[in-house]
Amino acid sequence: MIRFLKIALLVFIFGGTVFLLIAANQKIAKQRLGAPIINLNVQDGVTLLTEEELLKELYTLHLFRDSMSKSELKIDEIENYIEGMNEVLTADVYMQLDNQWHIDVKTRRPIARIMGSGNVDFYIDNDYKLMRLSPYSKPKILAFTGLEEVMSTKTEYNDLINNDSLKTICKLDQIYRISKYVCNDAFYNAQIVQVHYTLNDGFVLIPRVGKHRIIFGEAESEQMVVDKFKKLTTFYDEVIPYEGWSKYESINLKFKDQIVAKKK
Repeated sequence: MIRFLKIALLVFIFGGTVFLLIAANQKIAKQRLGAPIINLNVQDGVTLLTEEELLKELYTLHLFRDSMSKSELKIDEIENYIEGMNEVLTADVYMQLDNQWHIDVKTRRPIARIMGSGNVDFYIDNDYKLMRLSPYSKPKILAFTGLEEVMSTKTEYNDLINNDSLKTICKLDQIYRISKYVCNDAFYNAQIVQVHYTLNDGFVLIPRVGKHRIIFGEAESEQMVVDKFKKLTTFYDEVIPYEGWSKYESINLKFKDQIVAKKK
């Protein structure tokens, strides 16, 4: 009899616990949620998206609304959508025990804007991935023009995404090497504002200070890019302080181990 009472007591306690847990979960599921706490991790201060713009996206797509209950919130669906956004590198959506939910986002870092023929206009990011232009932000980054010399008028963004040979033909690998170096160098990031491509001179850098052209030529390897910028730095450090910014028409870096500067 005593054993029976013990078993009955345990069953009662277990059943009561389960009932309380179910009731608690149902109460939590019905609780109304506030807006998410959004944390944007922006690379190098280049803002492509704001908290307000991201939240507006969720409202527009009905992934969130005011006074939404916890049970209605589809965390995985929200996370997958945000990760698929053009401006986003990674996203993490999660709920905390205090019933607050969070969205942690790291945005991408465009380092070059490709302004080709026709409607071709896109970014390359710091991972050598192509990006469409953002409807939210137009960051001031290094612009590449003149690509109609190597890019067919029929070439479109979708043609380039997964076609490495076409990327090479369109000089995107060389554009990436130049822009990556410029982006990571404080002086040249401020000094070089545009790069124009011509069949005769290759890449021509347009500086912010000075009216000279910097004939860079090709950028077939990272070492080639490093060597050419070292030569340019030498010229800036050893010649410009004595001759001035306005004396030269062009600085030619195309030739190995030498700089050819043309005066006006």
